[in-house]
Amino acid sequence: MHQWSRIIWAAAGMALVSHAQDSYGSAQSSYAEKIQPIIFKNCSGCHTSGGHAGGLVLDSFEAMLKGGGRGPAITPGKPETSVLSQAVHFNAEFQMPPRGKIADTDIAAIDLWIKEHPVIGPAPAAAPVRVASPPQTAVTRQPAVEAVQKPNETALQAAAAGGITAEQEKFFEAKIRPFFARNCYTCHTSPPSGGLRVDSREAILKGGRDGVVIVPGHPEQSLMVSALKYTGKLQMPPAGPVSNEDIASIEQWIREGAPWPKSTPVSPASRVTPAQRDFWSFHAAPKPPVPQVDSPWAANDIDRFVLAKLEEKRLKPVGDADKRSLIRRVTYDLTGLPPTPAEIDAFLNDKSPKAYENLVDRLLASRSYGERWGRKWLDIVRYADTDGGSGDFPIPQAYKYRDYVIQAFNEDKPYDRFLREQIAGDLLPASSEPEHWQNVVATGYLAGTVRFESKYSYMADAVDNLGSAFLGLTVGCARCHDHKFDPIPTNDYYSIYGLFASTAFPDSGTDNARYQRNFVYRDPDVVNRDDYKTFQAQLKPIQDATDAVMRLPGTYDDLVPQLQARRMHLFEHLPDFGETAYAVREGTPQEARVQHYGDPKDLGDEAPRGFFQVLGGTPLPPDVKGSGRLQLADWLASKDNPLTARVIVNRIWQGHFGRGIVATPNDFGRRGSPPSDQALLDYLAATFVENGWSIKKLTREILLSHAYRLSSAGSAANEEIDPENTLIWRHSRVRMDAEEIRDTLLADSGLLDRNPGGPHPFPPQSQWNFEQQNMFSPDPAAYETDRRTVYTMIQRTVRSQFSNLFDGPNVNASADQRGASLTPLQALYFLNDPFPKRCAAQLASTLLTGGAVEQKNIQQAFDIVYGRPATAAEADRAASFLHSAAAAYAEHGESAAGAQQKALTDFVKAMFASNEFMFIE
Repeated sequence: MHQWSRIIWAAAGMALVSHAQDSYGSAQSSYAEKIQPIIFKNCSGCHTSGGHAGGLVLDSFEAMLKGGGRGPAITPGKPETSVLSQAVHFNAEFQMPPRGKIADTDIAAIDLWIKEHPVIGPAPAAAPVRVASPPQTAVTRQPAVEAVQKPNETALQAAAAGGITAEQEKFFEAKIRPFFARNCYTCHTSPPSGGLRVDSREAILKGGRDGVVIVPGHPEQSLMVSALKYTGKLQMPPAGPVSNEDIASIEQWIREGAPWPKSTPVSPASRVTPAQRDFWSFHAAPKPPVPQVDSPWAANDIDRFVLAKLEEKRLKPVGDADKRSLIRRVTYDLTGLPPTPAEIDAFLNDKSPKAYENLVDRLLASRSYGERWGRKWLDIVRYADTDGGSGDFPIPQAYKYRDYVIQAFNEDKPYDRFLREQIAGDLLPASSEPEHWQNVVATGYLAGTVRFESKYSYMADAVDNLGSAFLGLTVGCARCHDHKFDPIPTNDYYSIYGLFASTAFPDSGTDNARYQRNFVYRDPDVVNRDDYKTFQAQLKPIQDATDAVMRLPGTYDDLVPQLQARRMHLFEHLPDFGETAYAVREGTPQEARVQHYGDPKDLGDEAPRGFFQVLGGTPLPPDVKGSGRLQLADWLASKDNPLTARVIVNRIWQGHFGRGIVATPNDFGRRGSPPSDQALLDYLAATFVENGWSIKKLTREILLSHAYRLSSAGSAANEEIDPENTLIWRHSRVRMDAEEIRDTLLADSGLLDRNPGGPHPFPPQSQWNFEQQNMFSPDPAAYETDRRTVYTMIQRTVRSQFSNLFDGPNVNASADQRGASLTPLQALYFLNDPFPKRCAAQLASTLLTGGAVEQKNIQQAFDIVYGRPATAAEADRAASFLHSAAAAYAEHGESAAGAQQKALTDFVKAMFASNEFMFIE
């Protein structure tokens, strides 16, 4: 054995032996010091006088001797026959505590205490010793000082009446019910500890022996919140404080009135009936005929559908957008960048009938198209460059998936192929090694789950995102119970879950193992190399010792840093094993078992791997040898799947009109919005499949429609009938998204770096010492870049201030729609933040060619920033401002040139802060 390993194991062994011998040498005299804290920590939540699960109380010697439904808890002198000892050893049919086995040292202490004939204080006839309060332990927690948010009165009234919105239900099933299942159901269901049940809204509002535990609308007055925060006399759960994120979720839930879905029992054998399938999105429809409209207004079949709906509602389309507005609109839509003054002039001067068509084709062929539309897909699949776990470990290889997505859009990869590669690229045939490697990289979609507290949670995240991204279904509810609205039984959920349980996921790092594991090597034979085997042989004892020490109380601070230092030293000399990918590979095929209420410790029947019944899915054929991901990919990408084509077509439509035909792009179920024109959606989906699942062909058809080229002008008559413009009688004005704003600032100033793709400057693994209390916290300056925003580093746990200010995506969930707020803070950002100031200064320097500001400089600024010339009045006001601003700077000591530069910089910043800059007509 390696010398270092012997030292570590010796230290760990001595710590264990010393702990057992010194601490528990006298069982009778050390009960209060050693045994009582173990009982309190692990048992008092269920087995006290206030609540005795199974009829068993463990807070006094007499109660232990009396026992519960299984007889006495202890047999003095005989730990091997004591129910308590058998339970904590996990040797009996019942295993306690339910959340998992306690530390070996605690088990040894209990055994020794029982063996030494436990006597607690006076004889049994005397007054029993009760567990009155927990031992004092240090609890690290965020500061408790916070603003009390006002409750939403509408939400409170709705919750009190039993109402719950789709978003609230999704939040409840994702955050609240799993929290109760993990932390509370063991004790607070039936029989209820302390008289409190938490498995229904009625029960939780009733409270328990300690009184009311929640006050709907007021988390700051709720006993449950103070108990979870460990700030009062009652502290729950007994095992220790929960995360700040969990507490925030409970507070939000209470603030909204504690809405609770009407429960549907878990029924693993549920079968979807024909009546349940009788919903428009759950079955394929034949390609509808194109409406007959008698109008030259219609430029293509899309217009015929649109016009038919408009005429049905007695609406009239407004006039066409002018060419200057149109080139700005279509250029942003396809590239996310502004057209240059030269491009605008060329389009305005092109009088040919195909000028606009040629413009669309040029933009579709540009590399910027993939950067723009790849970012939209990354929103949906919640892409990030870190894992979101306790240490938020960086993933240096994640960029490969991002670049794969961008390339796929630029190449117009057929969508069915794009889908298959992301689900099962490693299993698809390939004509070359580079093609196979790209297919492997594509499975970074599955690897990119948000790393929650356990593998069960991130596999659930994979199932949830699969449903949202490809099928437009909210399937997460079925993790805990049959879906309340859509025919997705819990059994179906775990049928998909089993496919991912049969898949090997990479691990980017944990508190115990702060390095990458299970990443996919480009050279699969690397594992047979001598240097690889040697490295793994050196790493294994360090990791084994770390795992052991992490379980030993009182050893962490001394031994773990030494082990981590040894591991970091080893990684300083990491051999070159070649390229790796953050991707998945085949694991051990297995059927998942239904998790009651989403609790992986409370398992039900097996759910055979397969697909959602409501969409025609069936169990995997018995001859399938692998995980089943390949069959899943084929089922999703089938032209017979009623949702796949509809969902992606709707997303493309949304990207060009600001709103989907189905306004809830991630929810085509019964709680989602109905389509504004189902015939149009079905026609587009059918045509999309006929055209080889080509996104560019679909996009071209949309952009060449007359409907897309309408003005954004209003119409009082139309607004009376269709105020939301759901039927497309005009083009909706939209605010630039976060990426467009940043990229435009760089492009207008001339600072934009057009280089594509590539990795981020993450620290090497030899420097990875991240954990919950020392998360990956990079210096922002090290990751600054003037490349397009899609190429910037994205962290899961820390959202950039810029992204937050301009409604960037939440990368921990599928972002099917962006917000479009307009706030004073945004204007202040343009005027005061160093980044827009740098861009404005650069543009001012470009405009100033050595002399004073002239009218041509003002016109150039308008051409670049607004894409149009300044009016005479605007030019006069601009000149007046620049003159007075330059004079003011000169009075404060600036040179003439410096004063001109600063004045023009201020003027450009004001242009950036305007609505005309941020909105696209």
